[in-house]
Amino acid sequence: MRFRWGVFGTGAVSAKFIAGLRSARQAELGFVASRSLQRAQALVAAAGAGRAVEGYEAALSDPGVDAVYIATPPSEHLRHALMCIAVGVPVLVEKPFAATAEEARRIAEAARAGGVFAMEAMWTRFLPAAQALRAQLAAQAIGEPRLLTGNFCLSQRPEPGGIFDSRLGGGALAHLGAYPLSLGQWLLGTPEVVQAMATTGPGGVDEDAAFQLRYPGGAMASFCVSLRSWAPDAFRVSGTHGSIALRGAIVRPEGLDILRLPPRPAEEARFDLRARLRDARRAGEPDHALG
Repeated sequence: MRFRWGVFGTGAVSAKFIAGLRSARQAELGFVASRSLQRAQALVAAAGAGRAVEGYEAALSDPGVDAVYIATPPSEHLRHALMCIAVGVPVLVEKPFAATAEEARRIAEAARAGGVFAMEAMWTRFLPAAQALRAQLAAQAIGEPRLLTGNFCLSQRPEPGGIFDSRLGGGALAHLGAYPLSLGQWLLGTPEVVQAMATTGPGGVDEDAAFQLRYPGGAMASFCVSLRSWAPDAFRVSGTHGSIALRGAIVRPEGLDILRLPPRPAEEARFDLRARLRDARRAGEPDHALG
């Protein structure tokens, strides 16, 4: 039996999710719900499956699906998730899970109370490269992890609405920061110290943001995200015996680049770039772990 999905929302992310369903062997589209019947019909027609429904309440009156993927603006995630949970329908909520921490807690509490599955759609944790990174750290491939660094920056025109609108739950932290922050927590646990600063744009959202974190055990992280500037799209964990970086985009890495270097005596390590390069050549680094 194929797993049937309902979809709330008709934006670009919904279209990508539905395209993915066409490649899934054991899943299919049940319905697309939207305030606009015309937009829902367009997605259903492109998918060649499912039915279009005008209104989210109407979709849940007779859902006929195993779960609902919620890809409406973050400002609507709380209301739409609670609607589904109230009728016993599991939810997969697009990032960010909610517009505020309090709203996220309300969704989690409702799901626990009702015994209904609820999850943020943080798909990067399931990708082979991310799984391999976690396994390498568990095997102490680079010794003790000490530093995490990462960027996710995409320069975009600050057009009204969408991710530049605070009323819709926009902002660099919500839409981009979720990736490095979630990876860091997944790898090293919930941070004990968090510091952040941001540049706020005319739409009332953080257009650029920077974070400093410290995790249990003492490892630290530095992350930058931006809606208005370009920067290398990267994520790296550095340890006492080398470093591991995701190869490719942080949202869909293709593999790992592993650099293994043993600690050097303090008197030899000072600015000795030639020695570091020599050690790297001897070790045959960088070592491409995947792909």
